[in-house]
Amino acid sequence: MPSAANVRSAVVPDDVPEVRKIRSRHSWKVGNVSHQKTPPRSRESIRYVQKEIAKRKEKFHFSKEEIDALCLLFRYLVQDGETNALDRTRFQDFLHNMFETTEDIILDRVFKVFDRDNDGQVNMLEWIIGLNVYLRGTLHEKIAFAFDCYSLKGEKFITRQEIFQLLKSSVPKQMNEENPIESIKELVEITLRKMDKDRDNRLSDDDFAASVHGDPLLLCCFGQIFPSSSKREVFEQIAFGQQLNKEQLKTIFDYKNN
Repeated sequence: MPSAANVRSAVVPDDVPEVRKIRSRHSWKVGNVSHQKTPPRSRESIRYVQKEIAKRKEKFHFSKEEIDALCLLFRYLVQDGETNALDRTRFQDFLHNMFETTEDIILDRVFKVFDRDNDGQVNMLEWIIGLNVYLRGTLHEKIAFAFDCYSLKGEKFITRQEIFQLLKSSVPKQMNEENPIESIKELVEITLRKMDKDRDNRLSDDDFAASVHGDPLLLCCFGQIFPSSSKREVFEQIAFGQQLNKEQLKTIFDYKNN
């Protein structure tokens, strides 16, 4: 019989401190990348991002130098200006290879939240705005980010069916469990009893925020959205703390299936 602790503990991963190259589960799909409605390339694109950030009201947690470094890394990830943006496959490869995000449903939802204009790709500005919360966000910012990921239909509430789908994808299967579907249904009921504050049989953004403020571990109750502290530190060391050449970057961010 699942306990309420399963709602939060079943999906909290162990930190893995070392960097290791992970072969991609995906193949390149370059041909379907759109070149419309994207910022200009090269150094001009970095100035464009800096200008857009200066106009925005969001609180940025990166320094100017760190933003420059993330822009340069973005240019590497789109293969030296071959395109202006990361398509879904390349972006999901990055999450998988760098942060070991393995759940398809989470990979897809994080991409959707980064893709603010919903054009099927992440441009340089969206990359910086997304990483601002994904890596350095406050609890309030991460609550909003996580809720948007978990709301599969993009609405202001998460339905019972969506909770079931998320838990089905994220909760590990037990070897001796005869009926995992029934166990997941029990977890759905436990989740609603614990988090549905207004008892309307679904989780609103207010329900979710109140629950996470009461127990921050519930931030990732439906799947591990954010990277562990060790993986975040490794990424920031790569992005900000080292001057890696192209071959070293290729070793770390190796997407191709050899």
